[in-house]
Parts: sequence; structure tokens; C-alpha cells
Amino acid sequence: MNIVVQFGAGNVGRGHVGHIFSKAGYKVIFADIDEQLISLLREKGYYIVRLIGESTREERVENFGIYHINRDREKILEYISKANIVSTAVGPNIYLSLAPIIAEGLALHKAEPVNVIACENFFRSTERLKLEISKYLSPLPRWIGFPNVEIGRIVPPSERGSLKVNVEDFNEFLLERSNFIGPLPNIEGLEFVDNFELFWKRKIYTVNMGHAILGYLGYLKGYINVSDAIKDAWIRESLIGALQEVRALLIKLGLVLSYIDNYLEVLLKRFSNTELGDTVYRVARDPIRKLGPEDRLVGPALECEKNGLPFDNLALGIAGALLFDYKDDESALELQKKIKKEGLESVLRDICNIPLESKLAFRIRENYKILGEIKKNEKS
Repeated sequence: MNIVVQFGAGNVGRGHVGHIFSKAGYKVIFADIDEQLISLLREKGYYIVRLIGESTREERVENFGIYHINRDREKILEYISKANIVSTAVGPNIYLSLAPIIAEGLALHKAEPVNVIACENFFRSTERLKLEISKYLSPLPRWIGFPNVEIGRIVPPSERGSLKVNVEDFNEFLLERSNFIGPLPNIEGLEFVDNFELFWKRKIYTVNMGHAILGYLGYLKGYINVSDAIKDAWIRESLIGALQEVRALLIKLGLVLSYIDNYLEVLLKRFSNTELGDTVYRVARDPIRKLGPEDRLVGPALECEKNGLPFDNLALGIAGALLFDYKDDESALELQKKIKKEGLESVLRDICNIPLESKLAFRIRENYKILGEIKKNEKS
């Protein structure tokens, strides 16, 4: 029996990883700490993936088990020792803390291929997990693979305690071919790619960047849902402009047209999906992380400037992020506190790693003033 141990039974864990592997005949073992969710899934023995596209359909997932990470530790270790895949989808601030239990389970594994993947939404997250695991299991056996992974399915929040997980009816699940150990499994929805970094940038610089533009500019103008924000002529124009800036960058970096043009066309339709109910707050949350130098806005903007390409719309998105002050987002409040105490320059320097004398910094400052006036007018 093929086994996947999936740390995190939330929206991504169940709605993407668990869904794909269960359909392929794998036994999916979820490990989580949510007592209510664990109890519910054990009692019912199934959950529903609600796929939302031009129409909506539902698929039932039954081939799984679920255990508490702490209370059922021995059982989880037993499954890791037999697993083909060990996966995490718990968030970038948490997943490295799983290294000890994963390392302990891998130490019990037979000397046969097993691959560890971190389905976390930032660059080369599996590599970081590998480094952390190596602190507890050294040397790492050669039969353990650590391929980086990129997931491109939009998974908005679902109702807590519900058997249903809402996801968009679109799938992109890319694994780094060179770091995968053993025969490549033939699983619908799973694709192995070379030049992983370029495909990662395609996703983070388009899907995540586009969400950020819609989130920050949408919040600025008082929209609730992403699908409403994209209907705003100014926001849509800014989004398309930013996507065109990224398109030029990706082509410059070596991505062929067939991998980008249709991708962008489909992306605009995905953002416009009213049935997903995705909010600007979700896609804008945690602005400090999203303003990082390798992340969705600053990353492509810096690369555009480096390559002599336009970046005006990306600079607009960065300025929007700097004004995000949603009261229920700790990161947003921390960002505003830093700007108020230390000034905008400190954020550009310390968080974004943008040279203060650069043209990019100049354009961000300009847009920050312009958007600040729009924000005042919207509130008045």
C-alpha cells in the first residue's frame, strides 16, 4: 500500500494534497492538533472536496486516517516509517517545528525511497525543511528525497468544523524532478519539472503577486471580495499592468511563451470566480512576509529593475502593501507601527532590502503618497 503522511489537515492538506493522493489510491494519514476536526473526521470517516469553477461539483474522500500529532505520536512515527511521501501544509511559521518527529520517523524507515515535501507558500521551503531535519538525522540517507514543490490551487477558508473543503476547480502541483528519489509516480494532477526555480517564479510572481495587488488595492478602496476588486477598472488595469511587467521578466529569464500567455489568461478568469468567496483580507494578510525581497511583489520588482524592465505597477502594489492596516492582522499592525516609529525608509531597507537610492524606491515613495490620498478619500 502506498502511504502519504500529511502534516496539517486544513484546507490545503485535505483540499489539495489529500485529495490528489487519495484519488490516486494512496492511503492518506493526516496529522493535526485540532481536536474538533480530528474527532469529526474520525466519526464520519469521510470529507467532501467542493470544487468551484464555472460549475460546482463535489468529491468524497474516504481513504484516510487522522491522528493527533502529540497524543498519537507513536502511531504517526509508524506510518512515517512506511510512507512513500511525507508532506507538510501547516504554514511557513510552523512547519520547521515538525522536523524532529519527521526525522524520528525517517530513522525507522526501511532503506527504500521516500520523499519529503513542504507544501508551504514560499521559495524552496522543502530545502529549508531538509536542513532542519538534518539536525536530527545525520547523515541523511540517500534514499530520502527532498524535492521542492509548488502548488497553484486557490484554497479559500472553509467553515471551521465542516466536513466540506472549498477549493477552486483548477490544479497545479509541481515537483522538482532532480531531487525526487525513486520512480516518478503517475498521478493525475502531479507534474515533475526541470528548472524548478523558473516555474516557481511563474507562480509566485503571477498568482501570488496578482492576489497581492487585488488584496492591497482592493482593501484600499473598501472591497471585501477579490472577485469584486478585480471588477474595479483602476485595480484591474493595475493588475494587468503588473502581470505584463512580470511576463516580460519571465521571458527575459528564459520561460517560453507557451508556458506563460495562456497561464495569464486563465489566471484572470480564476481571480474573477465569484463562487470562491475569497476575500481581500485573506490574500493581503501577513504583509511583512509578503514584502520580503524574494516574495511576490518586491522579488519581481527588484528583478525587473535589475534587467532594465518596467516595474511601475509592481511598485504600486508594494505601496499598497505598505498602507495595509487591517485591524485583525497582527503583521499589518506591526508594519504600521514600524512605519510610524522608524519611517517608510526603514521598511524599504530592513524588510524589503530595496536600495533607498534606487528608482524602485523612488517610485514606491511616490505611489505611497498617491495611495495615501486615495485611502483618505475612501474613508471620508
